[in-house]
Amino acid sequence: MTNTETTTENEGLEQITQLQKRAVEFAESGMMEEALEAAMICIGLQEEVAPENMLLRAKLIQNASRILLYTGDMDQAEAIANEGIQIMQTAEGTTADDMAHAFLNLSSILYAKKDLDNAALVLMEAINIWTTEKGHDSAEVADCLGNLGRLREEQGKPEEAIELHQQAIDIKKQVYGDHEQTAFSLMNKGLALMLAQQLPEAKTALEEAIECCKRIGQEDSEIAKACQQNLNICLEQMK
Repeated sequence: MTNTETTTENEGLEQITQLQKRAVEFAESGMMEEALEAAMICIGLQEEVAPENMLLRAKLIQNASRILLYTGDMDQAEAIANEGIQIMQTAEGTTADDMAHAFLNLSSILYAKKDLDNAALVLMEAINIWTTEKGHDSAEVADCLGNLGRLREEQGKPEEAIELHQQAIDIKKQVYGDHEQTAFSLMNKGLALMLAQQLPEAKTALEEAIECCKRIGQEDSEIAKACQQNLNICLEQMK
């Protein structure tokens, strides 16, 4: 590759990076059409400036699938998320972490589609990879366990959900200590307990979540407010 070709490729890759940032900014602002357009332009640019970089292509496709999810185009989101995974499985330089994130992304799309059985299966793929790579007591595994807990709630399995949320809590207490992430998992457990009509236990979990927020000076955070709202509902149901 000549110096001119290298410069052109580097400029193209930098343009992709900047466009990806714009796509995220558009999506966060609710400008979904603009976000999707920017994401698709990125994929086209990759074909022009770095056609051999299939890992980059897979990641760009995954990003586009997330935007499609937010636009509500679930079938297309699922289709290209699967395409991204297929490319990633044979692309040079793919890491286990890349694959786990890809499976996590697909599970979110399947969850949104209410394809709960397949969402759980794909989520377990991510859990298995991260358990092997980072150990069971890792933040990534904890997040996946929390997601799986919410899946089990949707499937009408609150007891299993409660256990999964507790596993997530145990890991987050080790990884983070008192933290909004820990409070979030405590709240999730409280909600699962409410679903199971275990109201005293739900009250305890939600109160612990609120106290966790207070200990880190986040008593006015969105998590703390959500915990308080759910606690109020729980107390009302206990009357």
